[in-house]
Amino acid sequence: MGLIEDAVLRVKTLDVRDFALISIFSALMAVTTMWAIPLPFGGITHLGNTVMWTASILFGGLIGGIAGGIGGMIVDLLECPIWAPFTPFCKLASGLACGLVAGEPRDLNRVTVVRIVAATIVGAAVNCLAYAPVYLYLLGYQSMITWLIYFVLPSPTRLITYISTPILSIATLKAYPGIQSYRESVKNRIISYRR
Repeated sequence: MGLIEDAVLRVKTLDVRDFALISIFSALMAVTTMWAIPLPFGGITHLGNTVMWTASILFGGLIGGIAGGIGGMIVDLLECPIWAPFTPFCKLASGLACGLVAGEPRDLNRVTVVRIVAATIVGAAVNCLAYAPVYLYLLGYQSMITWLIYFVLPSPTRLITYISTPILSIATLKAYPGIQSYRESVKNRIISYRR
């Protein structure tokens, strides 16, 4: 089966566990996005994307992407509604890409760690590229270029997010190896649906 067919099948097999995870991570995404943390060296950061990418790594890109889109849209509606129509699609793309690269982390070995780090980087890149046309549409060409340059240049605020995601994902997998049973249940649901 192709990637699109697999994604459609995954959506068709969503159940109450998936909706519970989406609800929990949507709320966490909203709270951690709104609660900006002042940094000692200047500027602020939030851990909203960390929540989304961690959910994508642990529970799959669909869960993380939908939760990121809902949580991000809630914050947009409260703080800057002009972004709200676009955020669900941008965050869904970012979460799906992150989850796709992460795959299904089974054992904590070097390959898993590398995949988790790569998934975070890919999720961040897709997030940046997905928002670029939104910046162009809403704010113009210069804002889009500034947004793209902002992603490429090193920034302590982004580095905190990029470092915290793999640490949180790996720590969660180590502390709660039972998370793998969720991924197995998803596989079993898909197999049952195909019969």
